[in-house]
Amino acid sequence: MNIALPFTLRQLEYFDATASEGSLAAAAQRCNVSASALALALDELEYHLSLQLFVRRKAKGVTLTPAGSRLLSHARAILSGAESLAADAWQASSSLDGRFAIGCFPTLAPFLLPGIMQTFQRKHPELTLDLVEAAAPELGELLLQGRIDVALMYSVDVSSHFAFDPVREYRPYVMVATNHRLASRGSIQLGELVAEPLILLDVHPSRLNTEHIFESLKLRPLIGHTTSSFELVRCLVARGLGYSVAFQRPASTVTYDGNDLTVLELDERIEGTVVGLARPSGAPSTARHDALLDHLQSDREAGPGASLRLP
Repeated sequence: MNIALPFTLRQLEYFDATASEGSLAAAAQRCNVSASALALALDELEYHLSLQLFVRRKAKGVTLTPAGSRLLSHARAILSGAESLAADAWQASSSLDGRFAIGCFPTLAPFLLPGIMQTFQRKHPELTLDLVEAAAPELGELLLQGRIDVALMYSVDVSSHFAFDPVREYRPYVMVATNHRLASRGSIQLGELVAEPLILLDVHPSRLNTEHIFESLKLRPLIGHTTSSFELVRCLVARGLGYSVAFQRPASTVTYDGNDLTVLELDERIEGTVVGLARPSGAPSTARHDALLDHLQSDREAGPGASLRLP
């Protein structure tokens, strides 16, 4: 059962100061408030507690009543606990040690987690990293439940329940086989490929982003194969079974089965996809969060095809 507390920490602070100083004027000076404001707060405290805490005498200060004496130790214990809570919270928000739980969308993990596990961890050895890979809905639940501190997500998956700090913007590109008729071009327009089979990565949000690109260019792709495996997409493309549109760029163009593919840039002005750090809306930015954000925004951690994206 939830019971509304009949007092505030500020009222208890005034109660403690008045008992210690022995007068309203001295207590007001100690608390840096006016004597009238302090007196009003004490009146409200006595009213809500249904107790008289002080006997007030003009020119003679104040004296604790028996009830006030009994409650003073409780008030001081509460104030001490509040100070301890504040100190612990400050330590947790400003320190770079202890457990730091980081969630990550699976398709981002190979590009971002290795650098976090190596470079970031080496820079902050006192942090114990707890890395969790999960889909966007699960990452959101973990954030709201406080089971992870931050999550690396695509902006399209971030609702109003979360604050989002952009880190990188990835531009779409095209993959074709090395012997493709356009492989030597360097850049193309997507319409030059639209009659050929599209190997479509069918995972969220990649499929939606790819479909949006074709819709924005008023093109209708000929889908040759769909798969949830990014590497299978690359393997099929490298064997000449179609082309694909992607955002994340592996450093190597060699596929798992030993074939090679060619990366082509898109000449059209197409909006990229933004990746960033999500945390519960209203949650303060901690030292750990800021350190990770700085790490992710460093040029050496950008990854192929990524550009710095500042808020």
